[in-house]
Amino acid sequence: MSVRSWVAPAFLGIALAVVVEAGIGLLLFVSPGLLPALTTILAVALGSFGVGLGSRPSRRRPESVRWRWFLAVGSLVVAAVLSLGWSFQPDVASAGFVRGVHLALLIALPLYSLGACLATVVHPYDGARSGAAAAIGGMVGVIFLGVVLIPRFEPVSVYLFCVLCVSVAALSRNVYA
Repeated sequence: MSVRSWVAPAFLGIALAVVVEAGIGLLLFVSPGLLPALTTILAVALGSFGVGLGSRPSRRRPESVRWRWFLAVGSLVVAAVLSLGWSFQPDVASAGFVRGVHLALLIALPLYSLGACLATVVHPYDGARSGAAAAIGGMVGVIFLGVVLIPRFEPVSVYLFCVLCVSVAALSRNVYA
C-alpha cells in the first residue's frame, strides 16, 4: 500500500475522531446524567458511522462518489454553524427534542457521511490496511483535538478543521477533478 493510498483514510480518521470527541464534549457539557448520555451518544456515533461505511458506492453511478464527499463537507459546515451558536448560548440544548436534533447534526450526520467517504477509498484487497490508516488517523485526531484544538479554539474552529481534513482526503483521491 503506497503512502498516497494512506492519506485519505488517515485524514478521514482524524475527522471522525475529532467529530466524536467534540460532539460528546458539547452534548455532555449541558446533559444531566453522564452515563446514559454517553451510552446514547456512542451508540448513535458508531451506528451512523457503520451505516455510512456499509454503503458502498454504485458502480453504475460514479457521480455518487462525489456526492458523498460533498455531503461530508456540508454536514461538517452545518455542525460548525450549530457549534458557533452553541458558543454564544450554551444552554441552547436544554429541551430533549433540541438535544436530539443536535445529536443528529453534530454527530450522526457527519459520522454517516465520513463513513460513506471511507467506503469509497477502502478497497476489498487492502481494506485492513485502509482501516489501520483510519484508526491511526483517529488516534492522531484525538491527540490533536485534546492538545491543540480544545485549549485554543472555539467549537466552530474544530468542525472547520474537520472540513479541512475531508478536503485534503478528497484532494488526495482526486474527487473534485
